[in-house]
Amino acid sequence: MLNNLKQRIMVRVPSGIPGLDELIEGGFEEGTVNLVTGKTGTCKSIFCMQFLYNGIMQSRQKGLYITTEDTAENIRRQAAKFGWDFKTLEEKGWISIMEFEPFDVQMLSTKMVESINKLDAKRIVIDSVSMLELYIHNVFEIRKGLFKVIQKIRDMGKIGLFTAEVQEDSNNLSRFGVIEFMVDSVIVLQYMGLAKYKRSLMVRKMRMTNHSSNIHPFEITDRGVVVRPIK
Repeated sequence: MLNNLKQRIMVRVPSGIPGLDELIEGGFEEGTVNLVTGKTGTCKSIFCMQFLYNGIMQSRQKGLYITTEDTAENIRRQAAKFGWDFKTLEEKGWISIMEFEPFDVQMLSTKMVESINKLDAKRIVIDSVSMLELYIHNVFEIRKGLFKVIQKIRDMGKIGLFTAEVQEDSNNLSRFGVIEFMVDSVIVLQYMGLAKYKRSLMVRKMRMTNHSSNIHPFEITDRGVVVRPIK
């Protein structure tokens, strides 16, 4: 009975990452915020761009990309390397890239909601929350500000993808070990230079989901991130 109820109320949408949806019961759930975390150079931003691009091309869902540590032009350039023409999609009203100064997390919620409503965006990326944490030294203020942003995305029925950077010598899942406890899922990306596959992905948690608990190899191809089956 409980499983039947769960299936009726949960709506999942494809992630746009080949090989990932098989690990998470078909995709991300609507009204959730999901964290993609890892150390420098683990392809977190590419993962997010692909999530938005394929959301548009495969699911006809508009996307909002909020960057706290890069320029919109650099985002467009990175996307173009994979054939993802963000500039044209912006002109056609399918995607919006917003540069946000990370010193005011309270203002982020307001600006985000305005942009979502203007674009009618379904998929929301914030890349990254680590920059927000760096500007706020009080853990309570970090939690309060991020909770407001997360809850807005949930209440609006959108799908959020946040990135966080892990420091090289840290065992946390984010810089200050806060955001991972607030989100609905955590996907960890790793770089393993000596392994057969140099990159790997693990779903550390995903609420209400019978997800894989294995470490899965992935590659960066000319079409972006592709998760490979375990052999």
